[in-house]
Amino acid sequence: MGLEIKFTERELHPIMYIIVPLGAFSLAFLCGGILMSWASVNPISGYEAFISGAIGSPVKFADTLVRTTSFLLMGVGLAFALRARVFNIGAEGQYIMGAIAGTWVALLLQENLPASITIIVSLIMAMIIGGLWAGFAGYLKATLGINEVVLTVIMNWLAFKLLQWLLRGPLKNPLSEMWPMSPPIQAKIPVIIPGTRLHLGFILAVLIAIGGYFLMFKTNYGFKLRVAGMNPDAAKYAGYDVRKIIISSMILSGSLAGLAGAIEVLAVYHFLYEGISIGLGYTSIIVALVGKLHPLAIIPSALMFGALYNGVVYLQSALGVSYTLSKAMEGMIYLFVLISEVFLKYKVRIIRR
Repeated sequence: MGLEIKFTERELHPIMYIIVPLGAFSLAFLCGGILMSWASVNPISGYEAFISGAIGSPVKFADTLVRTTSFLLMGVGLAFALRARVFNIGAEGQYIMGAIAGTWVALLLQENLPASITIIVSLIMAMIIGGLWAGFAGYLKATLGINEVVLTVIMNWLAFKLLQWLLRGPLKNPLSEMWPMSPPIQAKIPVIIPGTRLHLGFILAVLIAIGGYFLMFKTNYGFKLRVAGMNPDAAKYAGYDVRKIIISSMILSGSLAGLAGAIEVLAVYHFLYEGISIGLGYTSIIVALVGKLHPLAIIPSALMFGALYNGVVYLQSALGVSYTLSKAMEGMIYLFVLISEVFLKYKVRIIRR
């Protein structure tokens, strides 16, 4: 006699889409408390530091919104690709390419043009380069059938190696001998709340998410994209060009990831360095999935993961928790959230045979 696990789709009340992820977070925090106890850290003190780092003061909450900006832009872009059933795992590389393009253009123009013009041109160029970087992978998938998961992961590695080379060569700051970084950028995206790092890019990200909702659900293109993702054969039968939809969804996804990278440089750091993206693109995939690939639902999802990211970072510094332990806790939360998505969408039954 054997056992068989069977998954069947089920309909849930909309409130469950809130309760289940919260339950996953609660379970993950419980396991994280066990890990902290094992590492001789008081879990209560640990989570007090976590909450303090995420929302403990107006300045820290503003920093959470700053981190939310990147997650929101990349999450909305990924939603379009995933809706078209194109598994874009390359937001990390597209983010890096956008950061490179935005930095290069800003350094070229900032001496001769007003800051506002420099910023606008830099952001546009970042979107173009990020879109082309992703569109290349989409083109190869649509025309040659190359697996986009493998291709985009390889392109992530290639983008990072290109970043390393540039920061040791054409983009290297001659005054920086110890750490590879670009020269400082004078053109800066304005801060909207004095005394914090919260910048105009956050407002832009929210507006793009709202615009993404209208594009996905209120336009002919969005309807075709969703049909192509749900049933490519039906889309072809209806006369839709599925190849163009695949390529355009990747271009849109990559352009928003590139925009996120340029905003991070021009608004937060004001120079380019190797650690500009530390897994943000991969986390954004989870942000999009938790947001059900819905641009408006991705707004609270991005906020939740922005708080999680900053809370874990502050926990590490405040209590001297090791980097590996803090990342293990962060990864555990991601894992529980992903597992909850399976149980949210499917009814799991074990059948004896």
